[in-house]
Amino acid sequence: MIAPDAPDIGTLLATVTPRLARLATPPAADAATMGRRDLERARVLCRVLEEWGVSCRESSDLTVLEAFGVASSRGVEITVAADLAPRARALAYARCLVRLALGDGGAFATWFDYRPGQAPGHCTAEERRGAAAVDSMARALLAGRLEAAPRYLLAAPHAAMEPDGPSGLLGGCSRALLGGLHRASSALYWRSDSYQALRASEPMVRLTAGVHALLSLPGAPRAA
Repeated sequence: MIAPDAPDIGTLLATVTPRLARLATPPAADAATMGRRDLERARVLCRVLEEWGVSCRESSDLTVLEAFGVASSRGVEITVAADLAPRARALAYARCLVRLALGDGGAFATWFDYRPGQAPGHCTAEERRGAAAVDSMARALLAGRLEAAPRYLLAAPHAAMEPDGPSGLLGGCSRALLGGLHRASSALYWRSDSYQALRASEPMVRLTAGVHALLSLPGAPRAA
């Protein structure tokens, strides 16, 4: 069961992201350093999930899957393959956290993250697009760069998509425009691999932050 006094998923993400950013691997790091940091990131994510009330375990029986999860009104359980390399293990935990952030917290749900080349042929195009979007958001989280993905994807339904009152450069119109831009960005991110890569680029991160600042109240949460 999710602990009654556990923070909401938005608070959880805000707490863990700076810790993951501090563990981001420098570009010139050697393989040993990269492995140690990836293992530590996996531990951080696992510990945060467990503190939130998620039951985490690792299994040597997963040969096709990297991880799977079950969420219901009784709680959340995730299982990660025990033989994954440090980077893949950290990414598996990050995907689980992203999937929980995308869920509504009440409905029954299961998910399966397949090893490369092991996804079944019957997966639909929509399922493949969804898996790609989750993977992209998980990589942004693992790097401690949530600004590289549309944050309303991870905030909804835990946060409103629009400010509560008139704001920004265009007054009352800013509210509707900002909400529309966020919805369009989120929808495009979910459907396009190319946009996922573009959205993670530094120029695009700066552009979305600047647009949000113009159209939102001073001090409003930044999410574009």
